[in-house]
Amino acid sequence: MSAMRKLLIALLLLASIHSTSPLAQQQLDSLLVNGSVLLHSPRGEMLISHQPTLPLIPASLIKIPIAQVALAVLGEDYRFETHFYQNQQGDLLVRGLGDPLLVSEEIAEIAAELARQGLKQVTRLIMDDSAFEPTPDLPVETGAKDPYAARNSALAVNFNTVSLAWTQDGRLVSGEAQTPLTELARQMGSQINPGPPQRINLGTDPLAGLGQAHQLFRHFLEKSGVTVTDAYLYREAVSEDWTLLYEHSNCRSLESILQDMLRYSNNFIANQLFMTIGAHEDGYPATVEKSRRTLEQKLVNLYGEGFGQNPERLVMLEGSGLSRQQLTSAVGMMRILEVFIPQADLLAEADGMLRKSGTLTGVYNFAGYIPGADGLYPFVILTNQGVNNRDEILAFLRRQVQQ
Repeated sequence: MSAMRKLLIALLLLASIHSTSPLAQQQLDSLLVNGSVLLHSPRGEMLISHQPTLPLIPASLIKIPIAQVALAVLGEDYRFETHFYQNQQGDLLVRGLGDPLLVSEEIAEIAAELARQGLKQVTRLIMDDSAFEPTPDLPVETGAKDPYAARNSALAVNFNTVSLAWTQDGRLVSGEAQTPLTELARQMGSQINPGPPQRINLGTDPLAGLGQAHQLFRHFLEKSGVTVTDAYLYREAVSEDWTLLYEHSNCRSLESILQDMLRYSNNFIANQLFMTIGAHEDGYPATVEKSRRTLEQKLVNLYGEGFGQNPERLVMLEGSGLSRQQLTSAVGMMRILEVFIPQADLLAEADGMLRKSGTLTGVYNFAGYIPGADGLYPFVILTNQGVNNRDEILAFLRRQVQQ
């Protein structure tokens, strides 16, 4: 038997194994009011396709390409830094460089290290958030208190949020053991009726976020034996009058941070990365314009022409997916998934599948990989419709892989 004939028979067998019956196709069509679906084999064959070039809002599926761009620009071992400076007056300046995981445990370690290096007293504790432009044009939900709506900043602690809880008798306490209840947190908690623990963002005022950072740094410095004599919040950019004292690298690598971002769909981390990739290529201060320029170039390098500005491939303006101006198609997302396969294990595992969800009001998406006997089957489900049928669609795709 000729090699060509063997190949033809193999292709026919593959098609018969994964063919969709008219009844099953009708079932799939009934679930899609305004949406698209694409399923490929591990070898790249198209198995199921429904309106694959229809431009739709991706929501948090955008976090997959921002993760891959971050890896391409920064490298998997990249560590975010925060720098510390002194002047002749005995002041300490904290210069933020966009670390998305500058959390209480990290601040406690920084304070301990500064004390080990001989720091004993600070006159003024100064916050420097000038590494990001003052008001980044990034999507946030005005008035929303949820953590996902936190404002991005070059210097933000605990994801620019506070964690609050109440005792049984209604007394306000910190919602996490590693973080003290700061004065700012007390003020915010006093405006909320006692109830279940909650994490809320610090709002759109940059001084609120800097105030929380200032109070946490002061607390941990004093806990480490470093006296801070002036309790006032100062905001100032580093200049030639300052001498570098300490460069702190976060204990978490970029790869580890990306895993958290993708598994918990953290919008704050996503746009801290978005701002950082622009600054890494074009220098500080980080701006949305620099980041969009870098992003578009890297998307083309990774996935091909049209990515970043073509709605039938990908229109991408930021990293979180909150913007409804962003668009993609099933074909575009499938290309991204094919390139992302080496990093597939960064995605959350759910019911034996690796997947990322994308959700806004009227937007219900999934993208990821269904394990099969012969490898990973990449799939895309994009629905911009009132009814959320993505679970039923995913179950349908899984049956096609496993039959």
